Amino acid sequence: MLRLLLNRALLGQMFGCWSERSVMPRPKRHAQSAYRSGLEQRFQTACEANGWNLPYEANKIKYVIPASNHTYTPDFTVTSNVYIETKGLWTGADRKKAVLIKEQHPEITILYVLQRNQGLSKKSKTTYLDWAAKNGLDACIFADKDHWINFIRKHIT
Repeated sequence: MLRLLLNRALLGQMFGCWSERSVMPRPKRHAQSAYRSGLEQRFQTACEANGWNLPYEANKIKYVIPASNHTYTPDFTVTSNVYIETKGLWTGADRKKAVLIKEQHPEITILYVLQRNQGLSKKSKTTYLDWAAKNGLDACIFADKDHWINFIRKHIT
């Protein structure tokens, strides 16, 4: 066992990737892509098929979580105040951030394009789209191309 730990420690020192108490960090981006998720890449490909080359993560939007400052980087910029955020898993923290940004930046319009319309949790009957509608957020699933294509067309021209 000691030999195994020493060998791992030696390899970690050689390659800077392991120690007894550390865990390898998850990569922030897919190895073969500049996008953070496959959905983002598929969305951009679909937009390009329609002749739109939307800048990816080109802008940062400041927002405040009470008692702390944060910055939000939307996935796609349609115009200077219109953005698209693609989400696979829409966590509670992400949903809270969406509401805070809407409250603090009423001049900004964001469409949330979701990978699927699943429940907020295993026990919840409320789906992502139900929650978005209840909170006054514009959201659709990626498969609802008419919705997000019309959204882009409405704001781009």
